[in-house]
Amino acid sequence: MMNQAELRQRLIPILNAEESEDWDVVERLSDELNRELLDARFNVPEIVDHYLDDADVRIKDSRYAEGQRAKVRQFVETGEHTEGTTVPLWSCALVAALFFAAVIWLVR
Repeated sequence: MMNQAELRQRLIPILNAEESEDWDVVERLSDELNRELLDARFNVPEIVDHYLDDADVRIKDSRYAEGQRAKVRQFVETGEHTEGTTVPLWSCALVAALFFAAVIWLVR
């Protein structure tokens, strides 16, 4: 059974293959690890889950690739990760304003 320390070690060769642009190795290692993680008894960090599935996106989008690799490297080096997508505060304010506007419109 895999644990988080082993997961972090298993990501290193995938990151290394990607840095040398050996996409066949990236795909093979990612697929192997994904299959093993199906039986994992712990929560796989969201960034790892996306990283293992998104090689095709990283090939096409270097900015996306750099950001994703940086987050995975942080997890590999420290064991720390952030879950989910950060929502900007302005978007919350916009949703609240639209909600209140709808309520006022319905009340009239």
